[in-house]
Amino acid sequence: MSTHTVSTLWALMRRELWENPGTLKWAPAIIAALTLFFIVISLIIGARFDAELAFTLDAIREFANQPADQRRLFISGVLFSTSALFFQFLILLVLFYLSGSLYEDRKDRSILFWKSLPVSDHMTVASKLLTACLLAPAMYLAAALLTQLVVLLIATGYGLAAGVNPITTFWLPSGLPKLWVVLAAGLLVQALWFLPIYAWIMFCSSWAPRVPILIAIAIPLGVSLLQHAWSLVSGFRLPEFNIGLIMLKRLATGIVPTNVNIQVDSESHRADFTDIEFSEELFMNLSTVFSHLLKPEMWIGVAIALVLLAGAVWFRRRATDN
Repeated sequence: MSTHTVSTLWALMRRELWENPGTLKWAPAIIAALTLFFIVISLIIGARFDAELAFTLDAIREFANQPADQRRLFISGVLFSTSALFFQFLILLVLFYLSGSLYEDRKDRSILFWKSLPVSDHMTVASKLLTACLLAPAMYLAAALLTQLVVLLIATGYGLAAGVNPITTFWLPSGLPKLWVVLAAGLLVQALWFLPIYAWIMFCSSWAPRVPILIAIAIPLGVSLLQHAWSLVSGFRLPEFNIGLIMLKRLATGIVPTNVNIQVDSESHRADFTDIEFSEELFMNLSTVFSHLLKPEMWIGVAIALVLLAGAVWFRRRATDN
């Protein structure tokens, strides 16, 4: 790829950032603010039930005496949980962004201006896809990482009040560099995993007369219902292959972990961190993340996405032929 192509793509992606500030800039900032707001409110409410923070500070001291592995698991789980909301909203908002990516300029006829510029339809479609796969995840990841840093700073204040070393108690067990690398790699691989979904929505956006997101949902839903009806009529059984369920399963099985499975045995009133267990899927390392690249369904999805993107470019090229 030439330097000119890269600079053109970057300029087009900056245009997307300028035209969609709500989805790409303000949404992650608002999620970060709300996350920190609820954390602070929870701490304030908890302080009202804990006179002089006696129980809280005792729990922190006990936590500082736990084995390093237990502290690492707990802190990593908290930081993963803090970032979960960002990545869930990322997927949702990216789907809505892509649904209007090739439709809005057809709707307001600004496509006539953009097509008058020396930029090919391939570059336009590629820039919008790269915005969804690279730029948007980068913005949400940055907001999530800043939120994690603030959470650790809050924990540092509580650690100092409890008389423990916050560096060895919170910061070192958090393993921030490794955590951030895993999250960044996970978002990249996840973009590939979702590529057929993204391409399908862009394909619908390139030709839909109105409300592309509804059309993108209605078509696979209608096909799924027809498959169910035919299977019940012909063999009184459920279909073995259902396109709607396949798409839902792909959306539901992203790469980046977004849930914390914590089980606590709280029969006693004392905090016991050794009873906390986390789901194995939560703490994915890089080998686990990249193992998704070896799945056949990953590359089958990429091949389907390329076909759909070619269709989106074809419709984009003929959008002003009438």
